[in-house]
Amino acid sequence: MNDQQQVSRLKSVFLTLVTRGAGLAAAALAFGFFAPWLPVADSFAHFRFHLILALAIAAVALVLLRAPVRAMLAAALIMPGISGLAPALPAATSVLDPKADTDFTLVQLNLNFRNRTAKEAVRLIRESDADVVTLQEVSFFVWQTVSDLNQDYPYSVVCQFRRVGAVAVFSRLPFPTGLGPVRGCIIGEGLSWIRVEVGDRTVTVASIHLHWPFPFGQAAQVERLEGHLQALPRPVVIGGDFNAAPWSHSVNRIGEAADASVVEGLRLTIYRPSLRWAPGLGLPIDHILVGPELAAVSAVRGPAVGSDHLPVIARLGFVP
Repeated sequence: MNDQQQVSRLKSVFLTLVTRGAGLAAAALAFGFFAPWLPVADSFAHFRFHLILALAIAAVALVLLRAPVRAMLAAALIMPGISGLAPALPAATSVLDPKADTDFTLVQLNLNFRNRTAKEAVRLIRESDADVVTLQEVSFFVWQTVSDLNQDYPYSVVCQFRRVGAVAVFSRLPFPTGLGPVRGCIIGEGLSWIRVEVGDRTVTVASIHLHWPFPFGQAAQVERLEGHLQALPRPVVIGGDFNAAPWSHSVNRIGEAADASVVEGLRLTIYRPSLRWAPGLGLPIDHILVGPELAAVSAVRGPAVGSDHLPVIARLGFVP
């Protein structure tokens, strides 16, 4: 076999591998859209952003391999995938409104129940001038540090979830008076909430922590939580580790039950030191949802504070 034949053979093998890879990525991307009917599909929707990137790389590779028809097919499949990212993209019904009156700042953070530098999280919360804080994985280990927040945030609820720790809300905004219960806890289901006064209005702020998708029971947990979310006094703000992408069926169900929309933006909040060189490999699973009366003036990722999640810092206000 001469050199030209070897090159041709290698090209044929590589073309086959890229084509099959693109086919698998396209199948996984399409399957993710069946989440309303098949809970396992939400596990694939989790990676919709990454599958789109994989298809884009495959399309470029197919062009270089002089397979234009296959490249166009791969590129055509990218478009419906991008439409499926809608909750993370700016839209006509955006909940990101720079004209909203900024009334309070919220910090959302999964602490990591084994966080050995939880003091950094407490420092970040104070430096961000947060009015309300939603936390997950508040284990006994980190509570020894996080309980220091009670000095500045005396209005709180801490609700046990599972062995990784509680879900909690801390606020320096006061509880309202004469309006019924001011806090609630759904023990073992990953939901706690408080009501706070924001100027002359009252807002319910909830912290939520969902299981991972199939096969770890996320869909069943969401089903159990829907009634509790529907009963929350409006308007509602939810901060949490959803273990689901903003476009997932689970996040959509939570939003519908609470009459709230996820604050737009593709924030890859899963953090590992090794991902510093490949930030696109993270997952967008920590979100803030707001009711229609409210809007986010800004929502950004915060710095690493010893957790495997990055915080989300949002400035929230009432729609003019």
